[in-house]
Amino acid sequence: PYDGKWSKTMIGYGPEDNHFVCELTYNYGVSSYENGVPVNHAKAFGRIAFAVPGGSLLGTEEKMKEAGQKIITPYVSLDTPGKATVQVVILADPDGHEICFVGDEGFRELSQVDLKADKLLNEAMEKDKSDEWFAKKGGKASA
Repeated sequence: PYDGKWSKTMIGYGPEDNHFVCELTYNYGVSSYENGVPVNHAKAFGRIAFAVPGGSLLGTEEKMKEAGQKIITPYVSLDTPGKATVQVVILADPDGHEICFVGDEGFRELSQVDLKADKLLNEAMEKDKSDEWFAKKGGKASA
């Protein structure tokens, strides 16, 4: 929804195996967000998500159906070409806000530290001159 212009940062206090981690995204060109139900992903913040054992997702979905709760996205496998396949179920809380349950196994595979990330990011910024653009907008250029 943002023309592919976004970046992501993971913030935590240790390995994701046993510590809380928050994923933050920045959507370039978006200066404000709208609240609302249903969520308009082009203009709103996203959802809360929990990584759970992948084998529990179908059971979670079934229990929610039996309880008459809203399922926004039934169990689905999402392929990431060349990487992991992640299973997801997205439910709604009583106010209609999204709660995403992600299969832990695929999520962990996608969350591995990429040791080449800094080099690749710097090369991409140099190529598209985003560092110069940022400096013109009042930001501090990177070293």
